[in-house]
Amino acid sequence: MALKLTDEASLYRQIRADQIKPCYFFYGKDVAALESVVKRLIAKLVPQEARDLNYHFFPSSEMSVSELADVCASLPMFSDRVVAAVNDFNADTAKSADLKQIKSIIGDIDPETTTVIFYATGDDLCGGRKQLTKSNASFAEYIVEKGGTAVEFAYKKPQELVKYIRSRVEKGGSAITDGAALSLAQACLCNVLMINNETDKLCAYRAGECITEEDVSLMAAGQIDTDAYKLAKAVASRNKKDSFAFLSALYDRQQEAVPLLGVIGTAFLDLYRAKLALMSGHGEKDVAADFDYRNRGFAVRNALRDCSGISVDRLRKCLRVISECDADLKSKRTDDRVLLEVAVTRLLNE
Repeated sequence: MALKLTDEASLYRQIRADQIKPCYFFYGKDVAALESVVKRLIAKLVPQEARDLNYHFFPSSEMSVSELADVCASLPMFSDRVVAAVNDFNADTAKSADLKQIKSIIGDIDPETTTVIFYATGDDLCGGRKQLTKSNASFAEYIVEKGGTAVEFAYKKPQELVKYIRSRVEKGGSAITDGAALSLAQACLCNVLMINNETDKLCAYRAGECITEEDVSLMAAGQIDTDAYKLAKAVASRNKKDSFAFLSALYDRQQEAVPLLGVIGTAFLDLYRAKLALMSGHGEKDVAADFDYRNRGFAVRNALRDCSGISVDRLRKCLRVISECDADLKSKRTDDRVLLEVAVTRLLNE
């Protein structure tokens, strides 16, 4: 059967209504939101004073299947429930015998006394693809079949984060305009962990006052992805001054030249995909679906907006220069920064 996912909003409603499941399977790119839900569940199910006896944490690399079985077979003491949290369990790498036994444990969970939470924060259960790998999807399906819940925590759209940002800022004793909140969400690439860090900094900067778009532009640390896109735009416009300024800022934050070049290449690839989409009569939804932009529709919109004055031939030449620079970085002993600057110079002259 196809995996039946529960959306985040429904999960929150279930938790508030005390509709607790025997087993949970959480994964996705929004690790901050995922970890927040795990902490919320644990806090709800096991009082702090009863955790020594009733809460058990298992990093997957150290987990003993027999120990997990013992925990799930035990009864709660001075609490209503026993909770086991298993971090970064990956069905792809698990031994077949262990996986079979874990499924047996899940099937035997007493929903009135025990909850097991499988959640991934440091392991990609999708194997770099859009969906869960076959083994992990099968494992999640089994959990749902046995009365559990599977939830993907994907990055939200910028507009969906405005209310969240406004609430967090108000708790910090300040206020923020909707425009500033939207700009912050976009600058942080809808990453809640980054947003939390930046809102705390902005609240300290504008203690008790209203945070504006100018404040976000001034104080929020530009993310490598967004500044790489600014570099791509500057190069496409043949703006030498801005191009080298953005390259310098990027290099200061990302000292490893190869991954930095990869981010720069991705920015040019965004423009190239957008250009081809316009040429073939396709729009934002097509690009987002075909190239897995998920909830980063704003990145597609920006590329569609900015690619109109750039020829597809020039974008191809730029991508070729980036590919050649990547080969040079991996094979030559020349200073990495020099190679990057040479590449930007070539890009400006294409």
